[in-house]
Amino acid sequence: MRRVKRGVQNTGFRMQNSECGTTIPNSGPRTPNSNGFTLIEIVITIVLVTILSGLAAVIILQGVKAYSTEQSRSDVHYQSRAAMERMAREIRLMRWNAALAQADVTTMNPTIIRYTDIQGNQLGFRLNVAEVQRTQDNAATWQTLATGVTALNFNYFQQDGVTPASAATLWFVEITMTDTQGSETLQMRTRVHPRNF
Repeated sequence: MRRVKRGVQNTGFRMQNSECGTTIPNSGPRTPNSNGFTLIEIVITIVLVTILSGLAAVIILQGVKAYSTEQSRSDVHYQSRAAMERMAREIRLMRWNAALAQADVTTMNPTIIRYTDIQGNQLGFRLNVAEVQRTQDNAATWQTLATGVTALNFNYFQQDGVTPASAATLWFVEITMTDTQGSETLQMRTRVHPRNF
């Protein structure tokens, strides 16, 4: 006859008391076959996920900032270049008034130029409240070419390229423009010689 030992038996995960039939949680070390997670494992997981999320957020924010800066720089460059090219192209067509022996210019100052081109159109460019503006045929309305312009200067030079010029001695028109969008600033300069001078 087989004898049954009474008392506490270890069945792996739980301790069973065979006399009263109750189950006592195992306080021994975890084994690979154990179910669930311990509180320490959960806390360590939360801490690691938080650290990785913070690093990922920093990397993503740097990427967004770099994209925004590049977009702002691109906008500044495109707008300024387009306005500068248009002014240079149209000033290049300025007419020489043979009867007066001078350039056909009605206004020549550092912030505004008004003249007649070879087709007889009266054109003008100016800086007005951070905008480069263009007008045609002495109209009262001005068309905006570029915004965010902090400076626009027209300088007029004689044939030597150094001496300031009047309408009678005009040979070069130098355009200098500074455009700002957000934190990006772009300065451009070009010198134009009218074709029929």
